[in-house]
Amino acid sequence: MALSRARLVVDGADGVPRVRGSSAAVPQRWATTRVARDGWVEAVHQALGDGVFAEDEHRTSIEARGASLLVRGLTATPLRRGRGATVTRLRARDGATLVHLPGTLIPQDGASHLNAVRIDLDATSRVLAASIVVPGRTGMGERGRFERLRMRTVARFDGALAFAEDATFEPGHVAIDGPAVFDGAAACISLLALGAWPLAEPEWWRAFLPPETRGGASLLRMGGVCVRLLTPTLGAALDLLDALEVAVRVPRIEAEPQRADLVAVKSS
Repeated sequence: MALSRARLVVDGADGVPRVRGSSAAVPQRWATTRVARDGWVEAVHQALGDGVFAEDEHRTSIEARGASLLVRGLTATPLRRGRGATVTRLRARDGATLVHLPGTLIPQDGASHLNAVRIDLDATSRVLAASIVVPGRTGMGERGRFERLRMRTVARFDGALAFAEDATFEPGHVAIDGPAVFDGAAACISLLALGAWPLAEPEWWRAFLPPETRGGASLLRMGGVCVRLLTPTLGAALDLLDALEVAVRVPRIEAEPQRADLVAVKSS
């Protein structure tokens, strides 16, 4: 097994955002980290090579303390034939805002993969965590050809369990285009918005998303919302996350929701 670890810690407790710690083992790396003009710390995470191979395990830890941190995935992540795993831990505390927008997961023919995400934030902080999954390399005739994709997510808000999900996609047992799976869509977006900010309310998403979007936002018992969306193309999914990043960073977000100019997703 090839185990790779990456870690990023950003601190802004004294009012000046700084990268306090950054490390990565091949094939992971931090392509860039910088402080933008609006005060956000931007980091780009990348996995070198051609995806997660059999017996590979990529572990990534990201922490924001009293700062606004945006972490993007530079490219899509192919999940190669065999068993592999990607494990991500997100922590936010001391009034931090952490936005995690990783690359698209593309399970290939014969892949059996675990993608696990753990989120911990205190009552003063905010987290937006996204994922995009496609049903395979459709252009190569591999739609639904992977063996197994397990998506496990646990979120704790101020120490209490806010969200837990352990979903497994197995095309050999359940039709990949069933109504509870991809339903003919090219990509599935999952989002968790946690903490005390407008994104943690379903009303914000109703104002933000195009009326034709397939999906919706569900209020959690505590801490925020879970959003699930299906898009007709991967490009539409990526455009939506780009627009979401812009909306999150607009100062007016604290006052009222802003509708973004997104690619419309037609319902079937």
